[in-house]
Order: sequence, then C-alpha cells, then structure tokens
Amino acid sequence: MDQKWELRGFLGDDWQLHRAQLHARDGRDAGTWIPARVPGSVLADLLAAGQVPSPYVGRQSLQSEWVSQRTWVYRRRVSAPDLGEGQRAFLEFDGIDYAATVHLDGERVATHEGTYVPLVVEMTGRLTGEHSLAVVVDPAPVSEPQVGYTSKVAVHKGRMTYGWDFCPRMVHQGLWGPVRLRVTGPTRLADVWARPVGDTLHVSTELDGPETRVEHVLRDAEGRVVATATGARAVLEVERPRRWRPNGHGEAYLYELTTTVDGDERRIRVGFRDVRFRAEQAGALPYRLIVDGEPITIKGWNWVPADALYGAVGADKVRHLLTLARDAGVTMLRVWGGGLIESETFYDLCDEFGILVWQEFAQSSSGMRSVPSEDEGFVSRMAWEAERIVPARRNHPSLAVWCGGNELQRADGVPLADADSPVLQALHDVVTRLDPDRHWLPTSPSGPAFADVAGGPSPHDAHGPWEHQGLSDHYGFYDRGRSLLLSEFGVEGMSNLRAIESVVPAEERHLPTTRRPVWDHLGRWWNNEPLVQEAFGGAIGDLATMSRASQFLQADGLRYAVEANLRRPESCGVLPWQLNESFPNGWCTAAVDYFGEPKAAYHYVRRAYRKTHACAVLPAQRVDGEVAAMVWAWSDGPVEVTARFLRLDGSELAKEHWTAEAGPPRPLGEIKCAGDGGLVLLDLSTGSRYLLTTGSGLGDLLDLPEARVSTRLEAAGDTWTVRLRHEGGPAAPFLRLLDARPASAPGWARWDDNAFDLLPGEERVLRCVWDGVPKEERRVLLDGWNVGPHLMSTPDM
Repeated sequence: MDQKWELRGFLGDDWQLHRAQLHARDGRDAGTWIPARVPGSVLADLLAAGQVPSPYVGRQSLQSEWVSQRTWVYRRRVSAPDLGEGQRAFLEFDGIDYAATVHLDGERVATHEGTYVPLVVEMTGRLTGEHSLAVVVDPAPVSEPQVGYTSKVAVHKGRMTYGWDFCPRMVHQGLWGPVRLRVTGPTRLADVWARPVGDTLHVSTELDGPETRVEHVLRDAEGRVVATATGARAVLEVERPRRWRPNGHGEAYLYELTTTVDGDERRIRVGFRDVRFRAEQAGALPYRLIVDGEPITIKGWNWVPADALYGAVGADKVRHLLTLARDAGVTMLRVWGGGLIESETFYDLCDEFGILVWQEFAQSSSGMRSVPSEDEGFVSRMAWEAERIVPARRNHPSLAVWCGGNELQRADGVPLADADSPVLQALHDVVTRLDPDRHWLPTSPSGPAFADVAGGPSPHDAHGPWEHQGLSDHYGFYDRGRSLLLSEFGVEGMSNLRAIESVVPAEERHLPTTRRPVWDHLGRWWNNEPLVQEAFGGAIGDLATMSRASQFLQADGLRYAVEANLRRPESCGVLPWQLNESFPNGWCTAAVDYFGEPKAAYHYVRRAYRKTHACAVLPAQRVDGEVAAMVWAWSDGPVEVTARFLRLDGSELAKEHWTAEAGPPRPLGEIKCAGDGGLVLLDLSTGSRYLLTTGSGLGDLLDLPEARVSTRLEAAGDTWTVRLRHEGGPAAPFLRLLDARPASAPGWARWDDNAFDLLPGEERVLRCVWDGVPKEERRVLLDGWNVGPHLMSTPDM
C-alpha cells in the first residue's frame, strides 16, 4: 500500500470542515491534492509538486518552516481482499511522524502518537469492496532546537530537524514507514523473538488470537534446513552454527528463521554471536568490545539520518553510505541521539555488512541545560514507547548497545547516570527486561567527565573537540588523550566543490564565506575559514582552493586524532563525528557530503583503520628546527616498515627501517631530520604519509611548480581502473579524483583509495565502482595543488 497516495494540507482543524474531500470518489477536488510518496515526508512531496522552493538551496529552507505547523491529510482508495472463513485483516503502519488519526470512509478507526511506534489496526469485518482511507497527520509537536532546554522536551522525536548546527529547521512530518494491508488466519503472529544462546536458538512468540500450533524452521544461507521445533516457546538445537562476525573479523553469517501459524508467517534473519563489553578500569563502565571471547577495538563513525527528510530517503542511498562504512573497515556505528531510532533498512544492511550498531534513544543535549524532564507522564510515555521499540529491533545481530541519549549531563557538565534521571532508569529497566543480552549505557559520553580537559578528571567515554586545533597544537592535543573511549570528536572542513555549486547561489560563490547570511545558514558553526587562511599564509583567493585546503586540514587532523587514540593501550576505540550529513552544508564536520561523495577525511581515516597500519607520533604539523617522528605499527602478521623524510623534489633527508611480528600498537623506532624552512613529507612504506612544514605555514603548497602526471583509464563493466604515473617535476601532494557530474545526478562513484600523494617516478593504481550511474555519464576530475584539473570520462567502447 505504498502507492497511489494523495496529500493535502489544512490549517488547524479546517480539515474537519472538508471531511467529504477526505473521502471523495468523483475526483472533483483532485486539483487541490498532490501526489504523495509513502514512505515519505510531507515537505518532500511539496517539493516534488513544486509548491515550495528547494530547502536545499541557499536560505530557502526558511520559506518552508510553515509546513510543520499545518495538518496534513494522506488519502487513497483501498480495495478490500476477499477474506475466507476465519481470516483477519490488519492495516499496518511502520512509521507515522508524529501524531495522527486514521479514518475509513469518514469513520475514525484509530489514533496514533509516536514517531518510532508502529500502528496496527484490525480491519476484519470493516473491509468489503472499495473504501477510502485517510490518515490525518497533526501539526508537528513543540520541541526544542539545539540551543534550548532538554527538560522542556515532552516527546520522543528526533530534535535535529528543529534546527541543529548541521541542519536548519525542517521539522519532519509524514508517513515515514511502509504501510501494508496484511491478511492472516484466526491467529496473528504479533511478535517473534529469536534469541541465540550458545549453539541454540530460543524462540518466543506473542500470539494475537486463539492458541494454535506454532512451527519454526531455521535455514542456513544456502537454504538448507538446519533445525526445526514447534511451540509458542521453543529451543532449536544447531550443530556447530557458523558465527556472525563483525566487519573485518570474519563473515557476518546469517541464518533465516521462518515461524508460521495457520495463515500467518514471519521471517527473521539470525546471527549467532556473543557480544559483550568489559570494564578496563575500576569504577568505569564496560567499554571494551568482546565478540565471541575476542577483544576488538572499536573503529567506527557517528551516523546521522541520511536526510533531514528521512522518510523520503531511498534504500539505495542508505546502502551506498553503509557500503562506504563497510569498505572503510568500520566495526561500529553510533546512531546519534539527536536523530532517529533507525529504520529496518538500515539494520538489515548492518546485519549483512557485519557493522555493529550503538542505538541511542532520541534524547539529546541542549545549549542551556541538558537534563531530561522528570515529569511522570513523560517518563511513563518514554517507557511505553521503549516497550515497543526494543522488541522491534532486538532480533538484529548488528544491534550491540542501547543508550539513553546524547550528551545528557548535569549543570556542572558531568554526564548523567541512571540514578540521576528517572527517564534513563526507566529506559534501562525496559532494556533489561526485554533485551537482556544487549549492553546499556546511560548516555554518551559517560563517566566522571564530559571531555578530556587538561587538569580535569580523567574521562572514561569522552566527547570533543570538533574543531581543528591549529598547525602548532592539534597533534599534541590528541597525543595527550586519556579517555578509555572517544565516542564523538571531529574536525571541520568545507564541502566538495560540486556540492557547493549545487546549494550555494552563484552570486554567493566567493570568499570570504564568514559573516555572510547564506554561508551562515549553510554551516556557520563549522566555518573555520580564518584558521585555514592562517595556515596557508592568507593567500587563498578562491573557493576551489579553499575547499582543497580545508579538506586537507580536516583529513590530516582527523586521521591524526584517530591514530593517537588507537595507539594507546587503554583505548577501547574511536567513533569520529560524523560519517554523513543530513543536509548539504557549505561547511561541516562530515566525512561524506550530503550527496554521498566522500571528502578526503573519509579516505584518511579509512587508511588508519587498516588491520596492518603504521603511523607516526609528531610534535606538530608546523615544526621549528629538527623534525622527530616516533613510528608505531600494529598488524595481524609480520610487518616491515621503511620510514623516509623527503623534500617534495624527491630528495631523501633521512631513512630508517624496522621489522616486527604481529601484535597490538607498539613503537618501532624514531626517525629525525633537520628542517630547512620548507615542506617535508614523512613517507611510511605501509601507505601513510604526513605533510609537514618547517616554516611558517603551508602556503608553499599554493606555489608548487607543476608536476606532470600521466593517466590511463580502463573500464570493465561498472569498474574503472585508473593508473596515475608521475612523469616529472616535484611531488604531487593531495591528489583527488572527484566526481565531475552535477551533485544532484543519480548514483555514486566509490574509490578504493583517494586523496593521496604521488612522488617523483611513483605510479598508483586505483579502482572505482560506479553505482547507479549510466556509462555515458561517468566523469572524474583529477585535482591537485600542482596537477590538473584533468577530466576523465568513459572511453569509447
């Protein structure tokens, strides 16, 4: 029932005066209704119908803020199925945002409240022939934007779209989940819980209707039956089940359980795994991830909704973003509490890809006070919703952590514990009762301190900072880190140039970008143009160079922060902020822009997440005099590392070589060179490089002599193989292969590496997979400080 919906808006209760239109069959009022997409979002439908300007351009989102103040009515025709004897019919709504009433032929048949709570309406006896169905979605509830008071929030709905640092006010409404008409026998399978315990699968069912025979069949990925059982509660014995392993640590193997009663069936994917967390320090909560007895360092990202209009997000975009995460070696995504209880599509893909999920309830900090309401009605409502949310997600093997919310803290900045907040205690109680195998955290961060502040208490789980600390201070800040887990931190950077061309009006595409209304609307919090100019000697004069320069600082700064934390033996892992963005900003901390194209930061962190990796401890990116680097490595096998300090002309200043056996992060040795006031490149043979300055800044990058680079492109199906060879001139640092199509063009290009350096005489081979892009439209731009721009397109076949 996801097709043939129509939509119309009303002011207040005006829809009550037009009830006949909700159920008109003669089409006389057709012009007042617009086509609606389900699942979808009201604002997305208005945009598609041309009734509002695109909120994704300039400051035009301001012209749509009225939308959430209206009542919106969805309607469609329903042809009733022929029910046999004993059969029942149900209308199922997977997601209505936020409150609504459901009407059949003018009669109200159900009321609903809760973005994340499904609605099931029995229609048995009501459906014969053709009917009109209408869903009246109320104006969006009042809630707080980012700067406000968490205690004033009285609804369980993501606050991001009420206005956040990376998303303007675009309050979401609509039928954001699938709608279906489901026919069952006399007994409906209301819920099935499949709980792996060792080599057994414990299955519990909730039946709606008379008691009846319940059958369970477990099949492996090849479709072979491996276990059967009967009964509302049953235990299936599985001989040596294959394990579901996290990404990068083996196959995420999935079985399928089919549970049936007469006339109804549920299918659930099952992963056999034992996920626990271990405390690493007295008095600290457990943060060390243990899977099947093996300690695993968390290498993750923070995840935000794939779009501010999250009901209108296609499964293909979610798959693309999660494929980027999988390919980057990510073991966990933290679903941020300012956003969503994520969709079934999201969880199904994480199950397939072996990506563990840290799911937060939709509660978040505020700029003024960050303690949730203690109102009894609110606490009861949250517990009631949790009793429906938790069972809907607990079958997913990817789900590892339930968390009470984002950055909930006392007035003195200390993160809340369950005992500090009635709603956190209530949510924890629900999780303990309904999903006892999952880990619980009261909030993120958690422990005695919010952040790792010099002179303050040593944090357990910490957040921040989100800004580059400058050429002289950034590296040292992260080398002094003390947290057991760093679950949110970032570095800001300008978006990709084609994204800017899509969202910034042409007359606004020039520097400076600070203190200008359009640019302020598109990411004011994360605009660090003054810092970038200072780092490059104030000589950046155009947007393309600013984008490249800021992305270089973002990539290098975030990579160094990740490596510094992974080096420490007490570190349980890192989750940088943020993988994706929900709105196309000009400046943002995201590593992948709104249109799905990775920025350089994605690739730098992806390299840091390799199972065999070498990195360097450096005093700063701007060094006076001698440069000294302590080289570290970790690997799952023997490793050889050669370290060289080079000038950009390729001349060698110093060289060291080490060999080591497999093991955790450990220092290999030191390499030093004298600074001469210019740029220096530290090259590690495992693929890591650090561009440093022994002068005043990085301005020399703007005046590099041209490097000659030859390109060779081979296309085979959806895969491009690009060979780049340095033919002459100085090194070509920070080369990027950029999607040269308009940002709004469908599909994506996914590179196995990008944002790299090419030394004199060096050759690199890179591969790109085109996803959903017609062959004739595939175009890539080679961009660098002293190379290009050079356009490549699909060769003639």
